[in-house]
Amino acid sequence: MQEHLIIDGNNAMHAIPEIMRELAKDRNMARDSLLRLLEPVVNDGDRLTVVFDGREGRGSIQKHRNIDLFAVVYSSSSEGADGVIERMVMAAKQPARICVVTNDNLIRNCAYANGSSAMRVDQFVKRLDHSIDQVKRRGEQTRNESQVKSEPFHNRLEFPEI
Repeated sequence: MQEHLIIDGNNAMHAIPEIMRELAKDRNMARDSLLRLLEPVVNDGDRLTVVFDGREGRGSIQKHRNIDLFAVVYSSSSEGADGVIERMVMAAKQPARICVVTNDNLIRNCAYANGSSAMRVDQFVKRLDHSIDQVKRRGEQTRNESQVKSEPFHNRLEFPEI
């Protein structure tokens, strides 16, 4: 069963030390780093939506790197990311499939009250580390299987004995 992870992007950027250091220098670079960090989650087949506070004007939704299961939402200036996340949870047809990732107690309580689950950012990072390890193991297993099946390539020239 596919899970839909909704991540409070600004909250996560402040909770992950490496990204928080980038955030102090460049907000856009920190956002990009967070999005790249989250890509392995989609490899596990989960739907992922990262919600950031928007800039002036209307909100927007876009795919991250043309990955179908990975959406990035920028809230409108009037609503804010918290409002978008709460509205998504309350409008969900199957709230039990949603997990909200945030350290914000009000948003987590909203998720629980509407039948969704929630986890703190540090718990999610541990899950992410596990996902990365699984992808790495799959790659190593595939590499090992291909090495067993084929004869190794040797770049040698045969020289006649003199």
